Amino acid sequence: MRPVLVALAAVALSACAGKLEKVTRTQAAADFKCDADKLKVRGDEVYGKYHVAGCGQKGVYSAQCLMGDCSAQRLQGE
Repeated sequence: MRPVLVALAAVALSACAGKLEKVTRTQAAADFKCDADKLKVRGDEVYGKYHVAGCGQKGVYSAQCLMGDCSAQRLQGE
């Protein structure tokens, strides 16, 4: 039973990570006034932290999902 729970947790985390990256890309596109497909998004070693670059700009974002509602915010000074 335990291996099944571990596998389900891994799948849930990877699905959540995909949502976090998507919401980060969308927010950065709005902030940079740039097409989302022109941005490079790289996950950090810290879960939910992303480095975004494109259209001559770059920034660091923190993303989270709470009860299915995902959001990303640009971190100041990074």
